[in-house]
This record gives sequence, C-alpha cells and structure tokens, in this order.
Amino acid sequence: MNKTIIGPLLAGLLFSLAGCGPGISPSDKSENSAVPANNAAAAAPKPARPAPEVVAPLVLEGSGLGLASGTLPFGTPKAAAVEAVAKALGRAPSKRGLNQDCGGGGMEFAEWKDEITLWFEEGSFAGWDSNGELKTAGGVGIGSGRAQVAALPGFEVEESTLGTEFRAGGLSGILASAAPGAKVTNLWGGATCVFR
Repeated sequence: MNKTIIGPLLAGLLFSLAGCGPGISPSDKSENSAVPANNAAAAAPKPARPAPEVVAPLVLEGSGLGLASGTLPFGTPKAAAVEAVAKALGRAPSKRGLNQDCGGGGMEFAEWKDEITLWFEEGSFAGWDSNGELKTAGGVGIGSGRAQVAALPGFEVEESTLGTEFRAGGLSGILASAAPGAKVTNLWGGATCVFR
C-alpha cells in the first residue's frame, strides 16, 4: 500500500477512535460542569455588610438635648434630666452643686467631666455647656470653624466681655478670635452660668 495513503488513513482512524470513547459531548459539558446548587452559595462571594451607624449618646440642640429615645427639652424636671443624661452617657455626673457666681443669680448644675454640664433654674433643666466632643445634628461643636457656625440660621457675632461671642440656631458660644478661620472654643444652649 502506498505510504501517502496510509498516513492520512491512520490519522483519521485514530481521530474517530478518540471520539468513540465515553467522552462528554459539548451539549453535555454545560450541564455536567455546573456547580451543584448546594455549593453555589459557598462559591459566591458574600456581600459586604454596611458599617453600623454610630449613634451619638447626646446631640446638642438649641432647645435642649437630643437622645436616642427622643428629646430632652428645657423645662424638664431636674431629676428626670439628670437621669436621662446619666443613662445616655452610661455614668452618673462627676460633680453636682450650686454656683452662686452666675450673672443672673445662683444656678444648680450637674457636670459630666469633659463632656457636658447641665444647668437648672427653679428645679428645671434650663441650659447646657458643652465641655467635650458632643455636637449638634449638623456637626457643630467645640472645634468647629466659624464658617460652619455662620451657616446656622440667625448667625450673629459681636465682641463682648467674653470675647468674640456668637448666637446662631438657638446656640451661643465663643470663637477664638474675629478671624474668618477662628474655631469655636465654648458652646452652650439655653440659660447657663455666664458672668459678664
């Protein structure tokens, strides 16, 4: 037999024999190569969980304080106000007393060191002084810039015996200077012990 005929015949025979075995046809391949249903969930990447929202224990407001459970308005009885803030901050006040040196007469107070002081008139919550990192819902607190405070409604600023004093959005406070980039150094709401 001619060698030129044997080569192609042998190659064809081998090719056809390879196709006769228990192989997988292209139509079967997609069905058999699918991941079983119980493994599909394990193979899929888990969606990232959103970071939990950090809720501030207290929110400074011009009409009182915001709590996770609602609001603590000025006029709340002293005992209820102290209890609500102690619960929100997770500790009792570090100091309580009476300050006789206030401009409008003596005022009772409850202080949480480095956080907030509550002021009371005639047995009711009358005001607060921020002593730390607490902020308004809009993010205004000690260390905020003048521009952030100036964006609050009714912004007014004046030089007083206390320094560069401002009022805005029901809040009052002191700026470090009259400069445009000055920061808030003191912040309060309601009636507090301010001696002018």
